Amino acid sequence: MWDSYFGFVITFVAVFTLVPYLTSLLTSWLGHLSKITLVNNLGNNSQLVVGGLGVIIHELGHAIFAYLFGHQVTKVQLLNLNYRQSGSLGSVDHRYNDRNVYQLLGNFFIGLAPYYACSLALYFLQKFLLKAQFSVTSLVQGLDTNTTLSFRLIFESVLDNLKSSFANASWTMVALYILLTIMIASTGYDLSRNDFMTVNKGILPWVVVLIVFGSIFYWFNIRTAIISGSVYFISFSILFMIHAIISIVIAMLVIKILGMFH
Repeated sequence: MWDSYFGFVITFVAVFTLVPYLTSLLTSWLGHLSKITLVNNLGNNSQLVVGGLGVIIHELGHAIFAYLFGHQVTKVQLLNLNYRQSGSLGSVDHRYNDRNVYQLLGNFFIGLAPYYACSLALYFLQKFLLKAQFSVTSLVQGLDTNTTLSFRLIFESVLDNLKSSFANASWTMVALYILLTIMIASTGYDLSRNDFMTVNKGILPWVVVLIVFGSIFYWFNIRTAIISGSVYFISFSILFMIHAIISIVIAMLVIKILGMFH
């Protein structure tokens, strides 16, 4: 599928469009379930008390990417304490010129931004609180020795990293890490219908940009580097997704336990 021009370009477009879209969609579904679990077990206000940090990071993700893509940000509400009146825990209102391709394709990234913002937040928590040293080298070497993507390899890499981090960190840091993970993962990954509507507005221009770049890469015969890069992109996208899913599951389990005493 990488050999012919059309096969190369179509695969290139599919990888860099569908992979972020589908991983975010799957994680968002679980994130929505986590928010429901939070409300059912600890009450409506727990979305602010427990999940407030996740909401703030979620909205910051939208806002940062809206600014990066030149949108006019008219309102940023990182946490709405009166959410019962509006039904929204937070919001970012922005406008863009629909004749500006850069601003238009920015919608794709603005809509998905909370997924990556929360994932990066959890990564840095693991790095600085637990002193985690994720073995990127072992994952890369595993990919180099296998021509096919190994979901098991990626899953085991994430689990091994978590196990070693918990084993080497103090109980205080582990407890703090779990607490902050719950606060982020319980609400932050829940992408709304409006978020995906924003993503959909940017898909077409994003696909056009990818077709242009894919054509350039093909005609300048740098396909090997792009194929290798695509494999790594898919692998690390799955790694991000697995880490997010594990974090959300941890949050749901702890919330369920706390709900028994609520």
